[in-house]
Amino acid sequence: MSEQKTWVIPTNELQIGTTLSFDLMDASGNVLHKAGTPINERLKERLQKKNIHSVTVRGESPISSEVVESIMLSSYSAETVRAIQASISSTHRSLCHLIETIRTNGVADSEALSANVHLFVERASQDVSAMLGVISLRNRFSDQAIVDRLAERSTKSSMLGVIMSLASGQTVEAAAEVGLAGLLHDASLLSHPEWFLNSTPHDDKYLAEYRRHPIESAELLNGIEGISRNTILIITQVHEQADGTGYPRGLKIEQTLKGASILNLADAYLALTTPLQGKQLAPADAMAYLCYQTALGKFSKESLQHFLQNMSIYPIGSTVKLDDETSAVVVEGGTGKPLQPVVRLLGTGNLRIDLSASSRFISGPYMVGEQGTVERIQKQQMQQVLWRTDY
Repeated sequence: MSEQKTWVIPTNELQIGTTLSFDLMDASGNVLHKAGTPINERLKERLQKKNIHSVTVRGESPISSEVVESIMLSSYSAETVRAIQASISSTHRSLCHLIETIRTNGVADSEALSANVHLFVERASQDVSAMLGVISLRNRFSDQAIVDRLAERSTKSSMLGVIMSLASGQTVEAAAEVGLAGLLHDASLLSHPEWFLNSTPHDDKYLAEYRRHPIESAELLNGIEGISRNTILIITQVHEQADGTGYPRGLKIEQTLKGASILNLADAYLALTTPLQGKQLAPADAMAYLCYQTALGKFSKESLQHFLQNMSIYPIGSTVKLDDETSAVVVEGGTGKPLQPVVRLLGTGNLRIDLSASSRFISGPYMVGEQGTVERIQKQQMQQVLWRTDY
């Protein structure tokens, strides 16, 4: 599916090394630059001498999520993306193996998981944007068993926890503890797949049992070689809210570890954008919701600040509309300006624009191509805590 659009590209925003999918021509139709040829400084100088300040092109804008993902992932090193995806697959397998070993009363250890978490730490230190880009890939849960869905989301929780921990200035070892806790805090849920098979509203007994799952996870993992006491404590506190309205003990932020408040926010974001059941929220709406709830005291302000520092208000992987009606995909945060991430345009040679250094700006989410799988949050829902497994 595609749509015919016209784009105006300021020539000072043509990125050196970028290749365009169209010929650049002057008003008389003379070709100034052939399609597929990299932009260089000499071309920009020629355009400036000719007093050409912008280029107008017409073409088709691809709007399928598959095309968006392809453009997004091509923004990062292919080798880095493959390495991150391999780490995710390995972590997924190791987590499922550990839980199965525990369930069958075997001798369990966390060596494989710890090794994978340290790989996450290493990757986050090298290329945060690529890591967040891989995390943002669309849900493909529909044909997966609930155990695989939980394992996949736990892996993403670990990766987000590592990124936010490093951004907050924590040591490599502290970030690794948070990453391991992110992987294992839902371990007990993997032993209760039946909790997710009932499509009817859950009763009070179910909710009481569910809200005890962090403690049950800690009990399952206590004493396993390689899992520190600090990691176990973080696991018990992941669902505690900053204002004391969380579970299982109703602790306030000053009573919890920093790693727990980091994972609390990461887990909430994934619960909104990667629900185990039902539709996912648009990433920008989920971020707006978290900002709103943080203002109400639900989440750690410090953790949110570090999250926005790397992800931006429009999270990496989001499709957005710019002020001139062009559509784009967010490929990098970390510009220091949460409202102005780095984007790549759709349908114009996928031009890369750092909005923090541009006069253009994002006017809102671009939902075309995501309808049916992603929903917008309604204003009245902003008053609710949307823990997707609690209803």
